[in-house]
Amino acid sequence: MKKKILGTIALGSLLLITGCNVMAAEKGEQQSVNINKDSAEQLKVELNIGVGNLDVTAGSNEWIEGTLEYSNKKLEPEVSYDLRGKTGKVKIDQQNDGFASNLNMGDFKNDWDLQLSEDVPMDLEVNNGASDTELNLSGLQLTSLEVNSGVGDLTLDLSGDWKESFSTNVAMGVGDTTMILPKDVGVKVTSSKGIGSSNFEGFISRGDGVYVNEAYKNADVILTVNMELGVGDINFKIED
Repeated sequence: MKKKILGTIALGSLLLITGCNVMAAEKGEQQSVNINKDSAEQLKVELNIGVGNLDVTAGSNEWIEGTLEYSNKKLEPEVSYDLRGKTGKVKIDQQNDGFASNLNMGDFKNDWDLQLSEDVPMDLEVNNGASDTELNLSGLQLTSLEVNSGVGDLTLDLSGDWKESFSTNVAMGVGDTTMILPKDVGVKVTSSKGIGSSNFEGFISRGDGVYVNEAYKNADVILTVNMELGVGDINFKIED
């Protein structure tokens, strides 16, 4: 069963309430996102933003909470939730059917501010066209992470005490990247060559674009990071 959350939707017979309210903002509209917890035991979350700013953190009391604020109706995203068996599938999708060519790029606002649940394992995929993106994912139960960035700066914080191993795939287009990685969990980074500088603070080089942290040698839990670099500088840091 698929539920498109374009207003407040209540499905009492399924003991599930998901909501997405749209209200007028001072210079555009603000859409609140509230995807309530149900019987899902794991989540697959896909975020597709065309242009603007994306800020994602842990700490939601529901599966997902947050706001989507945009100044032009053409930027209105579609929010959907689909419970299939034990897996809840969340998709927030901004259609890019040529809308950017009709916007004054210096005069619009499109800000997504989202909080994700820490309570169940999660596959997370983030795709952006032209967006500055901050992903503070410490505290989540990630089972996989994929980030595809077109144009814009990216900050990805994976610090913290992860309990399970998982892989992260990041493909960068044009923009600077900062990645913060854990100290006490094993980390292995495989990085391609891009156009720009690459700085690995606190990592040990294994050659051929492979870097590990000090905890890697004896670690039971390992974060595997595969980086495909584009144009821009990148900094890998170990958490303080």
